[in-house]
Amino acid sequence: MSSLVRRFGRHCLATSTGAGPGVGARVFRATASLLFAAVSGSACAQAFVENFDDVALLASQGWVIQNNSNPLGPNSWYQGIPTTASPDPGPFNAYNGAPNAYIAANFGATTGGTGTISDWLIAPNRTFRNGDVFTFFTRKPTIGPGQIDYPDRLEVRLSTNGASTNVGSGAQVVGDFTTLMLSINPTLTINVYPQVWTQYTITMSGLPAPTSGRLAFRYFVTGAGPSGSNSDYIGVDNVVYMPYVCPALTISPSSLPNATWGQSYSQSLSQTGALGAPNYAITAGALPPGMTLSFNGTVSGTPTTAGTSNFTVTVSDASGCSGSRPYSIVVVPVAPAAPTDIVASAGDAVVDVSWAAPASDGGDPITGYTATCTDGTNSVSAGGTAPPIMVPGLANGTTYTCTVAAINGVGTGASSTPSNPVTPMGNQTIIFGPQPGRTYSLGGTFPVDPPAIASSGLAVVYGSLTPGVCTLNATTVSIVAAGTCTITADQPGDVAWNPAPQVSQSLVIAQAGQSLTFPAQTEPSRWFHAASTFAIAPLATSAEPNSGSPIVYGSLAPGVCTVNGTTVTMVAAGSCVLSADQAGDDNFTAAPQATSTVDIVVPTEADLWIQKTADAAVVNLGDTVSYSILVGNDGPADAADVRVLDLPPDRLDAGTVTWQCLTAVGAACPSPGSGTGTLDTVVSSLPVGAAVQFELRGELIPASDPANEYAEFYNTASVALPKGSSLTDPAGNNQSSAGVRERDVIFADGFEETPPQ
Repeated sequence: MSSLVRRFGRHCLATSTGAGPGVGARVFRATASLLFAAVSGSACAQAFVENFDDVALLASQGWVIQNNSNPLGPNSWYQGIPTTASPDPGPFNAYNGAPNAYIAANFGATTGGTGTISDWLIAPNRTFRNGDVFTFFTRKPTIGPGQIDYPDRLEVRLSTNGASTNVGSGAQVVGDFTTLMLSINPTLTINVYPQVWTQYTITMSGLPAPTSGRLAFRYFVTGAGPSGSNSDYIGVDNVVYMPYVCPALTISPSSLPNATWGQSYSQSLSQTGALGAPNYAITAGALPPGMTLSFNGTVSGTPTTAGTSNFTVTVSDASGCSGSRPYSIVVVPVAPAAPTDIVASAGDAVVDVSWAAPASDGGDPITGYTATCTDGTNSVSAGGTAPPIMVPGLANGTTYTCTVAAINGVGTGASSTPSNPVTPMGNQTIIFGPQPGRTYSLGGTFPVDPPAIASSGLAVVYGSLTPGVCTLNATTVSIVAAGTCTITADQPGDVAWNPAPQVSQSLVIAQAGQSLTFPAQTEPSRWFHAASTFAIAPLATSAEPNSGSPIVYGSLAPGVCTVNGTTVTMVAAGSCVLSADQAGDDNFTAAPQATSTVDIVVPTEADLWIQKTADAAVVNLGDTVSYSILVGNDGPADAADVRVLDLPPDRLDAGTVTWQCLTAVGAACPSPGSGTGTLDTVVSSLPVGAAVQFELRGELIPASDPANEYAEFYNTASVALPKGSSLTDPAGNNQSSAGVRERDVIFADGFEETPPQ
């Protein structure tokens, strides 16, 4: 024994087998709050008894051993050591069976003297339910006189995570085994852990439903080890798991009383046999609408539908056991409530009575209604199935109030509150024939014809539903605007007659017409010149009265001319047809379109002109003479390919003569725009009003005939249409000449004058 337990400071390790009897027993109960995990399995398959006859077989039976002690020692759970073992006898024998038929753990699960023992023995996976019972026996060696008690501690822990064996990887953690079901000697106090075989019992409770998990023994000692102040040797034997067996659950009473439609109902149910607080629920059928079953078994509510409702109530207990009973509740109908919102409408010796359906039909369909009208002395009733009900036989001129009562299979319900007071009166009608159409005229009037006639013979009053179109004064209609004029005919009644229903007749006041006058144009024919403009003259006029809309001008020949406002732009030669339009309005139709024509004629004449000037009339020999040539077109036709010709005079040195185009207005310089010698070029386009300026220059040389040295010489330039042109050019301005003479440097005395510088 001394090699397995610690006495007087001696510490040993041993793992041998043996057998022996067990003594003593005490019971311990524990509860835990657990999470739900639904699984299946029968109670018989769940039960087990483990006497640890052979620890080596535990793994095959679903047991798991794991030592998480720190530091880790050489021992874990092992086969118990009997007192007859040799050479090291054990401290005690098994509770039952062979002397070694128990499982043991000791201080050797860790080393040294300050370690923490966390040695796990995990039981097989089971589905737990409230009421399941888990029992086992445990003990430590008997402490004799003079011996030291090294405190031990054993925990029983629960995991609800199915078949998980997760206990973590350290001495202080518990993994999935977070629920402590039992702790023997939790404070590691001496003389607390039992020294004889003692039975502990754990009864499952607090589970919301059957839950899959495992129970585990944890030999858990701090300050432990061969030289520590805690941990000795413990044994566990005869572990028994017994599942809870459901008893018969019975619900009372055997039947439920009837309910009355629309009235509060309450009936409590009770049961026998449930473990813990019972829970009631409807598992088949349904309660009457408006009623509920509370979880604690009270049927209550206000039924909203008559008839028989069949249903099944099931009671369940804390362990998942249940029992059921079928029930029926008959909801009995009552007479309907009173109708609401009673409205009476008087007629000729009759009253029509309307209403809103009652707030309740008493649980039975309403089959009809009775309306009763009274003047305080006499009453008249009539029946019907829906509003309104006409109550006949009443006296005109007498005031009545009316009530309504609903009827179902139970009987006639209460009468409603009285309606508004009404007085039957005679009715009248109006005959009003169709009215003929009219045409708009400013300030125009016409009579109502034919007139309206009331059946009562009373005078008819006329009015207008369209005052923006027409108004009424007695029987005279005044025209305001074109449109639909609706005339009303009314008779307001008197003490004997109700007002007649209004009658109306509609007639059309047609729009008046308007006309335009567009005279012939002052200039009925114009020369064509692209993009040139002219004003419309004279303009069109509109006869009075008219819409006042502006007269809008346009072109019916946009390929010849276009119009913007009153300005016409030429596009091409042809007949320019101008249009005049005046829009209508609410009272006038649009005026018929008027037209006026201007012939745009292609011109056949282009009046070309040319002007030539010299920059100086007198020049010195050797000076440069400059001429300016200006060419233009006075039209009316645009000219093309115009030839400009200037032959330099023989007094200019031919080798020095140059010319160039200086400017062009409304046209472009020819290409090329400059040259030497004779100016002979073509201006490709010379529109009406366009002009092109040239310059011709050359150095003055002596005359070939000295007799002509100081005589004035001329330079002539000309402009001409191309040969074969379809245009004509009137003569008279197609040539232009400029004269220049050499300065005379010989005096009368025969001496030569020095030329001016």
